[in-house]
Amino acid sequence: MNKEIQLAVNIAGIGDLVLASKSLRALKQSYPEAELWLMTSSEAAVLADNYPYIDRVIPFPIREFGRNRRYLTKMWQTVNDLRYLRFRHCINLYLIGSWLGAVKMGLLFSLLHADGKVGQDAYGFGRFLTAKVPADTFVRQHFVDAMGEIATLVGAVPDEGGMDVYWNKSCEGQWAPFFDQQKDALIIGINPGGDRPNRRWDPDNFATVIKELLRAYPARIVLFGGPGEEFMAKYIENHIQSPKVVSLTGKLNLNELCYIISKLDLFITNDSGPMHIATATGTPVVAIFGPENPMHLRPYTRKALYRVVYKDVPCRPCNKSFCENMICLSAIMPDDVINACVELLDTTRGIHYEERIRSVTGSISSNGEKDDIAAVRNLQDQS
Repeated sequence: MNKEIQLAVNIAGIGDLVLASKSLRALKQSYPEAELWLMTSSEAAVLADNYPYIDRVIPFPIREFGRNRRYLTKMWQTVNDLRYLRFRHCINLYLIGSWLGAVKMGLLFSLLHADGKVGQDAYGFGRFLTAKVPADTFVRQHFVDAMGEIATLVGAVPDEGGMDVYWNKSCEGQWAPFFDQQKDALIIGINPGGDRPNRRWDPDNFATVIKELLRAYPARIVLFGGPGEEFMAKYIENHIQSPKVVSLTGKLNLNELCYIISKLDLFITNDSGPMHIATATGTPVVAIFGPENPMHLRPYTRKALYRVVYKDVPCRPCNKSFCENMICLSAIMPDDVINACVELLDTTRGIHYEERIRSVTGSISSNGEKDDIAAVRNLQDQS
């Protein structure tokens, strides 16, 4: 007898895969006898292949199609293969943010066969669903919880844990010498890039923060970024002129990125996919937010392990990909970020990786921010 299949759809970026991980885990735990398939973007599929509770990953080349229309054939072949299957549930976990998005996802769901189809009732997408959450589901809560609400429509029960990220362990050995060389220094990661220009804080500000951290702590700085972001790292390096700064920008695959981020003592980042990766590994995060609402996308972990730096501006939230007057980011001063770093380092220094992971998954008191910080300091005293 063939196994039942649940198809989760999350055609979005790498960070969105990490955001969806709690819901994906709930789907598998609630239906262990059924296979869990995930349709996601090609870039996210690289990491999704590492998740133990996903039985099959279906790459969907949506971003490639934006650059080259020839990928339309590949997209159709992928959907056509799925048309011959009968799924127990089709679950669109990601938000529907526009009429065009609703039409595209509606077309996909109309071609798939399932006993139940669920998702967000926004921009008319609800017409293609057998069960739906309200249009404001992604507005009134964190995206992780919004996705969890969608998963509950098919009977999934999210646990008390946080987000997950997995990497291929074979990449770890080659980086052991790199970390051995750091000895007793704090390893602080800096991620000045982002998928949209209006999410990127000024590189000059990052340089100022780095100089102050190097002055205040026995630290080593690691610069991160993807292909095409090397110019930002080079700009920062030229302004620092210190052997304590090393750039790995454009040099890492996704598995290496996840592993190295997991080894950091602190990660300072724009609102981005690496921010969510760091959160999932338990690495303390200082997150700089511009146009997005932090309530929706802040690091999804205990307050003791992150700080969000942002300024209230009348135009937030903003979905623009370009802005001539980024007051949301220009209002953030280096001292704002430095103070957040100092506060977080004073709280989390000395906590071992395994203890940080336990705090992500619920071992630290959830009675409020003060109790969280007290619990982390208690761990620190014991280490």
